[in-house]
Amino acid sequence: MIKKLLIVTTLLGLVALFFIVGGQEYLNFDSLKQHKDELLAYANAHYWQAFFITGGIYIISTVLNLPGAAIMTLAIGYVFGLWHGVLLATIASTIGAVFVFWIARYLIADWARSRLEKMDVSKNIMEKLHDDAFSYLLFMRAVPLFPFWFVNMTFAFSPISTKHYVIGTYFGMLPVSLVLVNLGQSLSTVNSMAELFNRDVIMSFVLIGALALITTTIMRVRKHRLHTDESNQ
Repeated sequence: MIKKLLIVTTLLGLVALFFIVGGQEYLNFDSLKQHKDELLAYANAHYWQAFFITGGIYIISTVLNLPGAAIMTLAIGYVFGLWHGVLLATIASTIGAVFVFWIARYLIADWARSRLEKMDVSKNIMEKLHDDAFSYLLFMRAVPLFPFWFVNMTFAFSPISTKHYVIGTYFGMLPVSLVLVNLGQSLSTVNSMAELFNRDVIMSFVLIGALALITTTIMRVRKHRLHTDESNQ
C-alpha cells in the first residue's frame, strides 16, 4: 500500500510541477513556431543527444498524460525528418504507453475490474475485450478520436498480455504518427494549426480509421470462423 501511495504521490507531484513552472506554455503551436529554428540548430549540432533527450521527454509526457503530444510529434517531424521522426515518435509513445499500462495494472486494475464487472454496460465491454482485446486495441490506437490515456487505462483492465499490447500499440499508432511527423516538416510554411490540419489531412485520418476498422473486422471474423471450425471438429 505504501509503495502504491508513493507512486501516486510522485506522479501527481510531477504533473503539478509541470504546470507550476509553466510547461504548458511551451507545448503549443505558437511556441513551437517561435523556437523551431533554435530546436533545429541544436539538433544539427548535437543530433543523437537531441534525439534521445527528445525521446525521454516524450516518454515522460506520455506517462504523466501531459498536454501537447501532437505538438511534440510535429516538432519531431520538423527537427528529425520523416523516417527518424516516425521511429522516435512511435517508439517513445509506445514505451510511455507500456509504462502507463504497467502502472495502472499495479495500482488499480484489480480494484477497478471487480467493480466494472458488476455493471452491465461495462461488463459487456470487458467481455468483448476478453474475447478479442488485440483487435480492439489496434482499432482504438489507429483512430485519433480515442484519447491516448483512455486507451492506456482501458486495456490495463483487460487480460491482454504486455507483448500483444506493445505490438498493437506500436502498429496501431504508426499510421497516425506518420501523418503527424510528415506534417511537422511543413512548419516553416504554415502559421496556424488550422492550416496544417486541412481537409486533405482530415481525410487521411478518416481513411486510416476506415482501414483500421476493416482490418480489425477481418481479423475478428477470421478468428470467429477458426473457433467455429474447431468447435465443429
